[in-house]
Amino acid sequence: MAILLEHQAKALLKRYGIPVTTPRLAKSAKSAEKFAEECDGKVAMKIASMDVVHKAQIGGVRLNISPNDAANVFHEIMSASISNDNLDIEGVIVEPMVDPGKEIIIGGVFNPLFGPTIMLGSGGTHVEDLRNVVFRLAPLDEKDAFDMIEEIGAVTVGAKKINKSDKIVNTLVNILLSVGGSKGVLLSETLRELDINPLIISGDSIIAVDAHAVKLEKKAVTLSKYGIISKGDYKKLEKHTFEALLPLFYPECIAVIGASAKPGKLGFRILQNLVDGRFPGKIYAVHPSAECIYGCPVFPSVEKLPESVDRAIIAITAENVPEALIECAKKGVRVAQILTAGFSEWSADGETLTDTIKDIAKTTRMRIVGPNTIGAYCAEGRISMSSHRHLPKKTGGITFISQSGTYAWDMIHRSKVQGLPLGKSLSCGNCSDVKPSDYLIFSARDRDTDIVAMYLESDEDAGRFFRFANNIKKPLVLFKGGRSSAGVKVATSHTGALAGDYNLWKSAGRQADLKIVDSIDELLDVLLAIRAFGAIPGNRIALFGSGGGVSVVAADLAATNNMEFASLSENTKNHLEKFGVPGTSVRNPIDIPVWGLRDEKGFIFHEMIDLLIQDPNVDSIITYIEMNSVFEFSDDVRAGIDQMDSIVESLLKTNTKGVAISAVLRSAGDKIQDDFLRTARPRFLANGIAVYPTTARAIRSHAKLVKTNRI
Repeated sequence: MAILLEHQAKALLKRYGIPVTTPRLAKSAKSAEKFAEECDGKVAMKIASMDVVHKAQIGGVRLNISPNDAANVFHEIMSASISNDNLDIEGVIVEPMVDPGKEIIIGGVFNPLFGPTIMLGSGGTHVEDLRNVVFRLAPLDEKDAFDMIEEIGAVTVGAKKINKSDKIVNTLVNILLSVGGSKGVLLSETLRELDINPLIISGDSIIAVDAHAVKLEKKAVTLSKYGIISKGDYKKLEKHTFEALLPLFYPECIAVIGASAKPGKLGFRILQNLVDGRFPGKIYAVHPSAECIYGCPVFPSVEKLPESVDRAIIAITAENVPEALIECAKKGVRVAQILTAGFSEWSADGETLTDTIKDIAKTTRMRIVGPNTIGAYCAEGRISMSSHRHLPKKTGGITFISQSGTYAWDMIHRSKVQGLPLGKSLSCGNCSDVKPSDYLIFSARDRDTDIVAMYLESDEDAGRFFRFANNIKKPLVLFKGGRSSAGVKVATSHTGALAGDYNLWKSAGRQADLKIVDSIDELLDVLLAIRAFGAIPGNRIALFGSGGGVSVVAADLAATNNMEFASLSENTKNHLEKFGVPGTSVRNPIDIPVWGLRDEKGFIFHEMIDLLIQDPNVDSIITYIEMNSVFEFSDDVRAGIDQMDSIVESLLKTNTKGVAISAVLRSAGDKIQDDFLRTARPRFLANGIAVYPTTARAIRSHAKLVKTNRI
């Protein structure tokens, strides 16, 4: 590791076309005076030391110095610096003063989890206090650079507006690419840290007035580990990974190692679920003495199996797993899934076993899923980790990969309740061999996957995962458990100090255009919205229903989620007048009782929606129905159900193609209303309408799908 002094760092930046001042290193008062005179005006003078990054904090920076005062200031800076013990001082930098202006920072850091990362934000001496910064993973392209500027805002960068015709924006894009592009300084020079702080924007010009850089040894960096590979290599990897993992979901023959003859035991249930789920291939059980278990032939060892099997399920004690894996590899098993726990998540001995698993994966062609998993579900391949009575009635293109077995199981049950078309749910456990990024590659190529959802806890695959996510064209939703704070240890730069929190996950998610959620409920809500209508063009909502209080709360929620209520066109307002009666409001959000959306023929919710669809100021629509009020004003339960059925039928008359519409059915929590909500949801979903129990969940889901507010 080598720290570059300011004049060295600026010389490096200049080679990459980044505008910098011209610093000169003075080692004496006489040379400082000479350099100042040659600058033809006032100068800035700064301490030069590998031990000092934040120069101003030790009195090591003086500005607007006259050449006549340069010698004295040299002595003052050296004296102030010498008073700080153990500093290795090279001299004093002398350079021309730059006109004041807007100060920003552009930085780069080699984050241990994400790899090379770029930062843009407010600059100067208080960057760490302001935290007004955004990140992206390198290498950047022009879109990434422009998006960083757009996210940080015109005010921060001193631009008149955020578009490519603005000279400041265009210059900043070029500087960002010179720092973090594929041929930029961060990757080309293998920098551990870089701070260009501040860059001063004055008029139409930008210039770097200070810089700090730390180099890494190139041999210490493996860029492919972080997903930085060529397009050709990615295509090869995609094909190889997909073919290697096919038996995980579409096996022709399965061996259950650790099968049990006792009903209720895990080794018995695995076989039971496969048989009851009508797995079409062959099933072999490995058990030391049994002859037949649940109709499946039994063999005493993997070696004794009558033929090669492409998938193995291992449910034996942890210490016996390595031997079983070796036997599986010899037998030609292509994918082995380890259900057993007790590895690196448990103890030091378990860590050793995990290392053994990794070694086996490296030295064989077999891919290993887990350990610490509960199985896999695939509707098309007819394999299941759950009893067939719990399997989704409607199967389809959602693939869910989870490092939590509980959530993998939960998704199978809850997708059935929600009416979501779940095709696959995998408990991937500790990911000792097959990583989240590998599952991402597989899902991208899988013909039966339309939407990818993941629950991840581990951070070690983050860089590779997000860079590969940039190649995924399918919608991707990520539920992140555990938020990393693994920044660069003993960071010597602002960028290194700031690049270790959840902001990196959010920024990388935005860059890859995926949706990051904070709970399993929000994950399901977003999946509903994606399945129903997909991306939303803007953040302007039209909301209508019964209850002023709900509207007030919805307004607060919209604001906190960067959404707003649309200003309706005059034409829409005029047509809304027919709905207006005392006690209602036809301003957005529109407050109209259920009975105000009814004429002599029945409910006319569809007329309201059709009107709002035509408004050019409306990007999405949410309607809410207080089910309790419908039942309260009905003669009996049956009449209430009939009224709700009529409301649903009215909403289903809407042509929802290309329109984002959600319906909120607010239940009082009793069984009748909850049951109605459950049965109504798949009917709505089939017609392109997402259904939520509260306006809050509907608004948050819409916010996640807005193109300009992607996470």
